[in-house]
Amino acid sequence: MKKTFLYLASLLIIASCGTPRKTSSTSTQNTSYKHDANTIHPLFTVFHVSDSISELHFKISSKELLYMRPDGINFYSNVLISYRLLRTYDSKEILDSSSVRLVDMNNDDSDKSLLGKIDIKARSQNTYFLRVTVADLNRNIDVTTVIPIEKDNDLNRQNFLVKSKATDAPLFRNYVKTNEEVIINYKAKIGVNLYVRYYDRDFPLASPPFSVTDARPFQYKQDSAFTLQLSADGSVNFTPQKKGFYHFQLDTSRREGLTLFNISDVFPEVKKAEDMVPPLRFITSKQEYDELKTSSNKKAAIEKFWMNSTGNQDRAKEIIRKYYNRVQDANLYFTSYLEGWKTDRGMIYLIYGSPNVTYKTANSETWIYGEENNINSLSYTFSKTNNPFTNNDFTLDRSVVYKQSWYTAVDIWRQGRTYLQD
Repeated sequence: MKKTFLYLASLLIIASCGTPRKTSSTSTQNTSYKHDANTIHPLFTVFHVSDSISELHFKISSKELLYMRPDGINFYSNVLISYRLLRTYDSKEILDSSSVRLVDMNNDDSDKSLLGKIDIKARSQNTYFLRVTVADLNRNIDVTTVIPIEKDNDLNRQNFLVKSKATDAPLFRNYVKTNEEVIINYKAKIGVNLYVRYYDRDFPLASPPFSVTDARPFQYKQDSAFTLQLSADGSVNFTPQKKGFYHFQLDTSRREGLTLFNISDVFPEVKKAEDMVPPLRFITSKQEYDELKTSSNKKAAIEKFWMNSTGNQDRAKEIIRKYYNRVQDANLYFTSYLEGWKTDRGMIYLIYGSPNVTYKTANSETWIYGEENNINSLSYTFSKTNNPFTNNDFTLDRSVVYKQSWYTAVDIWRQGRTYLQD
């Protein structure tokens, strides 16, 4: 029986175990980037607690679940979390599997998070893929996430667990806010130095999909550095004081480690007028963009830009809402060592919207806009980049064939219309 611990004591847990077996080929189709309020958006983080066990921590919002009254008196959720541990992304052999059923009573319709963890039998010196499905049985919907399990060394990010000091719960994000207190836990109970490299960089946004340019190499030399002392139980408190990102390492001769990003105090949202200007670079001319950047009243300048596009105040407000909703979603989905909207995937998502079909492999994603296998459909492929700061860095396979479709999409935005309705 898998050991399962839940932070919410009110949850009823029914767990079942599985054994290694063969299964049919796994599908790579995925629609997780669709902005759908009618589905579940579970969050996960992995923590290697020993050479043989890894913890899968999960977080599910009660607001995304349907509560029903099977007894005619109390409202209950009915959630099933199941996983399959695979050797490769599309492996047919299941190395380990289990499922956990969560039943939560919520009579006052309160907004809370269902938090818990599941122990996974994964041995060191190996890499795996964990295919996790969360199903709301009351609504008859489910969502599947594939998580790389990187257990080939003791130095990478999954050997650390970051918790909020205020709640003592896992953070479930790789970004922090200025003066936010967190606790960093390392897998081993050791009182040694944790070396921190601090980077304060202003990265450029992605170039258009038809612009074939040589990427500039990242300069790994830090802007500053300091050390923290891990306690005897392998933990240390940390409070970021400056914007930028912090790379925590046990061995500075290697590049692996944990990275926390401090982008803004409202990230992933974009609220300040000065922060709303940069995402407009994708749809503005250089002259327009320079005028927006140098304007003494950026809020008024942004409103004027969209008013000139729509010719109507109400339409301008609506198009502003849609544009920056995409910026926020891009930050949630694609943030790597820079804000999500600045990345290759973020750029395509911002301009074109969520793809109709997404195919994922261990090292790539292919986005299709239009009907699958239709010659008139648009297809973008992104390749995963080996990055010591994040496992969410993907580079677009650029081509001049995208030039016409890009300008068409940009022109639609400049006319005050949304390219592909969300």
